[in-house]
Amino acid sequence: MMEYALIRMNEVFPSDNAVAKWVVGLAIIHNDFIFLKKKLFKSSDELSDLISEAPSILKILTASLREAIFYLEESEKLEEVRIYIDSLPEHIIQIYKTLKLLFRNGEKADLLQKLSNTRNITYHYSKPQRNELSEALEEVSNEIVFYEEKDQRFLFAEHVRNTILLRSLFSSNELKLEQELPLAELIISIKESIGTLIDFSSKVSKYYLKDFCK
Repeated sequence: MMEYALIRMNEVFPSDNAVAKWVVGLAIIHNDFIFLKKKLFKSSDELSDLISEAPSILKILTASLREAIFYLEESEKLEEVRIYIDSLPEHIIQIYKTLKLLFRNGEKADLLQKLSNTRNITYHYSKPQRNELSEALEEVSNEIVFYEEKDQRFLFAEHVRNTILLRSLFSSNELKLEQELPLAELIISIKESIGTLIDFSSKVSKYYLKDFCK
């Protein structure tokens, strides 16, 4: 059983090879998501920290997953990549088909749309002249928020940030309903999709490298 191998980059990943570049890009995404999973999926011991950190974690995860899905979707425009994916072992292809459900024309495109909304609205920070900041302030206008000068976090900002985040994830009709928002289900879907992506990227890289590392 192979324990390690030395890779000469220009032989394994030539810069003019579309499949090689696709595998490298996928591996970069893989490493990022391994880091995110390790750092962001941990539950804090302090409830106040968890409540404060959860929206920021969700914002990072939605933006990262959205970009990863777009990477896969855009990659299919390259014939060489499409042919390579079709040549993968069946069990890897089945994982890829699960990810394709998240594409813009997939059965779970609604999740991608939520990810895109959140990324577009929250990731670049709302500018003072943007409607989402005004609308969020209007929504929390009657709330009373605790303020302590020595506290490291500004609770008023968290209330506004959370409002903007929810408005990006759910439609105005969903927000007006009295029933509880399916936020837990959304987070589970995001975590499962990230797990699937990690599994796919790991198997693809190892399959690609097996021909070079014998």
